[in-house]
Amino acid sequence: MRIILIMALFGFLQLPLNAQKVVSLIGARASIETLEFSSKFSLDKFNYIEGTVGVVTPQPEYTIGAGAAYHRHVLLKEDESIQFYYGFGVKGVIGDASALGMGPQLGILAIYKKINIGLDLLPTYFFNDALEFRPLFGIHLRYVNY
Repeated sequence: MRIILIMALFGFLQLPLNAQKVVSLIGARASIETLEFSSKFSLDKFNYIEGTVGVVTPQPEYTIGAGAAYHRHVLLKEDESIQFYYGFGVKGVIGDASALGMGPQLGILAIYKKINIGLDLLPTYFFNDALEFRPLFGIHLRYVNY
């Protein structure tokens, strides 16, 4: 029974054998009027999925929302310390103006030891009463799990 518990704990922590492979990034994404919890998980060395939840979309009133995205990473340095990514995401918001949005995503990130900092651009088209474009952008600060 102890061996099963120990194996489950190591599986939960996702401790890889290769110390250079990023398994997940967990932290915050922020801009002028946006603050979201961000969690990004590796599918393999180049493909990631990301989920966000928090105060989103600059409007006269704040709205709460959640998003999901797929990102394809391009290594700018072989050691994975600097990466460019592109992909596509969806975001749902409720509050002052409830809507469902989607659009392309671009970003760059740098990893130093266990800290990730980066910039992203998420031009999003929201569908509510009328089509509305919002040029969402932000910086993120996350913990890196190898």
